[in-house]
Amino acid sequence: MTHDVDSADLSGGGIGLRVRQRPDLAAVFPIAHSARIIDAALMGLIIYRLAVPFLPGSFPAAQTAVIGLLLISLFRRPPRSLRAVAWYPFLCLGLLGFAVVISAVNGLDLERRAGNIGLLMLMAAFLASGRIDVASAIKGIGVALTLNAALFAAGVAPDAYQGALTGYLQDKNVAGLYYGVAALLLAATLQRRWLRIAVLAAAGLAVVATDSRTSMAAYACGILWLVVTPRLGLAFRALTGVGIAALFVWAEANLSTAGVYGVERAGSDALRERILQASFDRVALAPWSGGGLGTATADVDGIAWFFHNSYLALLAEGGVVLLVGVLAIYAVAGFGLLPRRPETFARHAVGAATVVVLLCATQLGEVFFAPMSFVVVGAGLALLAERRPEAAADALPGAEFPGTALPGTELPLTERPRS
Repeated sequence: MTHDVDSADLSGGGIGLRVRQRPDLAAVFPIAHSARIIDAALMGLIIYRLAVPFLPGSFPAAQTAVIGLLLISLFRRPPRSLRAVAWYPFLCLGLLGFAVVISAVNGLDLERRAGNIGLLMLMAAFLASGRIDVASAIKGIGVALTLNAALFAAGVAPDAYQGALTGYLQDKNVAGLYYGVAALLLAATLQRRWLRIAVLAAAGLAVVATDSRTSMAAYACGILWLVVTPRLGLAFRALTGVGIAALFVWAEANLSTAGVYGVERAGSDALRERILQASFDRVALAPWSGGGLGTATADVDGIAWFFHNSYLALLAEGGVVLLVGVLAIYAVAGFGLLPRRPETFARHAVGAATVVVLLCATQLGEVFFAPMSFVVVGAGLALLAERRPEAAADALPGAEFPGTALPGTELPLTERPRS
């Protein structure tokens, strides 16, 4: 049985009664879900990393779509309260304000960079509150990535890396991140186990097709997290996370140069090492507060390169404050630390997607402020904001007396995996 989130026609014992339901009872991943077309279409455009042809200033299509969806969502009533994650907007405002002040003090041009980060933070908040429907957004991204792969195979989408799957994502490492994270989130929207396995397997092939070694290793670790951690308590999950991180580091050090990679990637790997060393040097010279937004660039032979490590990028731009703050957002939202909620497949899938983000960030630049990564944050926050059925029942008529709740007030249960 489904109900309108605003009101429901309740009747029982011959007495007709219309009761307004609490708006924050909506499930993040409902069992019966019909995608919201606007949300799906506009969120699907975040994979399109090219500029919008008719807009001045080479404005990216992804940011244009996010702005449009945010404007539309402003006029929607949020179905979930953010009381359980009230810390998020304050932390975001504090981090963004800190970065802006540091940038202004150093005389940097910060409008575009700060605006982009602010948009992503707001997008995650709207996903959490339900102004943007989480399941619709994820399905839209999934459809867009499927079309991207199909158009790439047909020779229509751009080929930026000599056959490696990129398409409109333009970069194979970005493509690997997007396909891996999106598949894990998409699995959370599905009820049947065989569909989940099919999606994850297809995404694995897509990640391999991107030829991104980092993304392949990170996706494998994400799948491992999804399989192992549902059976573990919090302490053992933390230990598993440490083990997975160690496995990832070992794989990067030993397997990334195996076979043909040792020959084909020798030159690019040497350049990457020089960029990494220059990044460390840049961070070492920066104050504890960082150098400001847009300073995560390394000079190699007179050429400016963006950092190839997102952790170092946070240190360079906002110092320890930005690093700790952003990692706290991903840890709490991604792994569902505060407040604790009942374990569901969706919760573990979002955690696995967070693992992919955190691992890719060790070898790729701009991961933490990528739109796909903040979709993970938004989904995680939404699950934290989602009210538990037993807590929500207390707010319904008759709940204070067991067995007397009015007929028709049954709550849709949070999605659970089926065998």
